[in-house]
Amino acid sequence: MVRWNSSPHPISDIRDWSEAGRLELRPDFQRLEVWSAPARIMLMDTILRGIPMPKIFLASSIKDGKTYRVVIDGQQRLSAILAFLRDEFLLTNPFSGDERGKKFSELDQETQHRFLSYQIDFNEAYNPSDQEVREVYARVNKYTVQLNKQELRRADFPGDFLKTAEEVAVSKFFDQSALFSAANRRRYMDVEYVSELLAAMIDGIQDKKTSLDDFYVRFSTWEETHRNEIIDRFARTLSEIDLIFQDMELPISKTRFRQKADFYSLFLGVDCFVSDGKTLKGKDLRHLQDDLMVLQENIRPESEVEICSEYAIKCVSQANSASSRRWRHRFLRSILAGTYAGELPDDEGTEVFYRLMDELSTGNSMGWCPDPVFDCRVCKEQISGSFKDRVLAWRGKSAVIQLSNSVWIHQACVHDASTWLVLERPTDG
Repeated sequence: MVRWNSSPHPISDIRDWSEAGRLELRPDFQRLEVWSAPARIMLMDTILRGIPMPKIFLASSIKDGKTYRVVIDGQQRLSAILAFLRDEFLLTNPFSGDERGKKFSELDQETQHRFLSYQIDFNEAYNPSDQEVREVYARVNKYTVQLNKQELRRADFPGDFLKTAEEVAVSKFFDQSALFSAANRRRYMDVEYVSELLAAMIDGIQDKKTSLDDFYVRFSTWEETHRNEIIDRFARTLSEIDLIFQDMELPISKTRFRQKADFYSLFLGVDCFVSDGKTLKGKDLRHLQDDLMVLQENIRPESEVEICSEYAIKCVSQANSASSRRWRHRFLRSILAGTYAGELPDDEGTEVFYRLMDELSTGNSMGWCPDPVFDCRVCKEQISGSFKDRVLAWRGKSAVIQLSNSVWIHQACVHDASTWLVLERPTDG
């Protein structure tokens, strides 16, 4: 059985081994290099700060009186160190020290010496068999907890964006809404999710797979006025959502809106009104709350209300894609707009209203219109047959514009509805 010896070596030794051709970084069982540029930069930050890094495992052998080493575990760290020594990258974002913007050769002599003298702990075995080498590699990686993306970001992207996300993630609202489990909190998934909300507040809805790291780099140093503005908007948006669910039949923690896909869309729907200076304070929220309860009952993949089924599917299939997120955002924003804006829906909202009301009024929905036959509120005669002969209206020019307090009237009665707000049916509806 091969013996493993623990010993420290300075980075200058690693450089010398590599330059002499006596260090093999990537044997056939090693993974390809997958580190991002920020990850490599932050390893240099770790070294310059004198922070210890995990051990590196080597297999050594003597040939022609010289020691040759093969890296069993730690090739990505050593590759990054050697690349920096060769001036292959600069200390750019997210690095924030005095050496920012410099290559290794541009560091002052004292800093270069500090870097080269940094000690790395090695576990080294002489002449292990191939089987022993592979077994050690497998065991080291088997018993290492795989870090998730957000745990890696905490190491790779320190700075203002991370700090802000961690600050707002501890809001009491999130505990009350049950949006995050204890396991989510332990693995920093709450911080990752809040980061996505912050990114969308800054630059609009994003695709989770491609853009989040960029915000950590761009806003590692965040202009204070803009940062405080976003933090304030975030708090006001949570306060508005809390206000919506305050007196509802179900608290948000008992509704589908505590699910991450739904909450993402709801949060950004509310935020677009908050950013325009609008608020629900002092307004009659009953009809908006009724609308949300109807959505709660009808949004499910098997729903007979087609648009509700479509929404539910977009919460599951490619839920974090930019396209699905934008669709859900437009849908919920249309529902919120009636109370927030106090005016008839725009073209997009009109399409949502008519799709919902036409389908909800068929009698196949949950919690809405059990009878497909209605009386026109203007002429008092029965409305039946084609939906194209009916339009949505609200009594009173200052009425709250929500689905739950809308009524059907004949298309032909629109000219007599002088005291009503009438929403014209889309031309293709």
